[in-house]
Amino acid sequence: MESNFKKIIQKTKAWNQGVEPLSQTFEGALFKDAAWPFMFDESVNVESTSPVKKDAPVVSQTSLAAPKDVVVKTSEFVAKKDSLSLVLFVGDTFVDSSGEDLLGKMIQAMKLKNGEVNRVPFNVSLDDVNDLAENLVNPSVETTELLEQIKKFKPNIVVSLGATVTNILLGKREKLSGIHGQFFEKSLESVGDQYTYQLMPIFHPDFLVINPNMKRTAWIDLQKVMERVGKI
Repeated sequence: MESNFKKIIQKTKAWNQGVEPLSQTFEGALFKDAAWPFMFDESVNVESTSPVKKDAPVVSQTSLAAPKDVVVKTSEFVAKKDSLSLVLFVGDTFVDSSGEDLLGKMIQAMKLKNGEVNRVPFNVSLDDVNDLAENLVNPSVETTELLEQIKKFKPNIVVSLGATVTNILLGKREKLSGIHGQFFEKSLESVGDQYTYQLMPIFHPDFLVINPNMKRTAWIDLQKVMERVGKI
């Protein structure tokens, strides 16, 4: 344990001085404001100093039991033939109050290329939906527009940003802290056929700006998406 602490202290000092190699990478810049910025560097074994063990799923202390319709099995990636994007991010605000596009940086780090990813903006009117279950049966105009975007791009995975869009697509109210990073199988009627996609909720990028230490949690969630679409 003592040797691990020494490594942590040495790497922290090197990080602060700007000479730590990881700090020069894109991922390092992405997580520069988070506590323990080098914890995703596999060259450092901090298993004995951290409650999160390597390769173990990260679960929030306030998380709930996984809902029954969560897809937990990871299967070999097979892209849909009619898919116009591998991943579709919905509920996007694109930039935060400072003008930074944090999600854009994350997408680059996910190794998603042009044509493999699309982003759908957040419609504030979705906040006005009260009966979530009824809204899936008789969707509001704003919900219909959101569903049409999903049908248009036919993504393998839809990443819902934040609680509002997540609850709209699930048709029920869930705490994001309990379901983020989990896959849900959803389906839509598209041109007479049933279109199926995987829904993955994550914390909204605007929330990550306010709470930088949650960036690592979001990045771990997005790595699951990368694995599903063959980027890892």
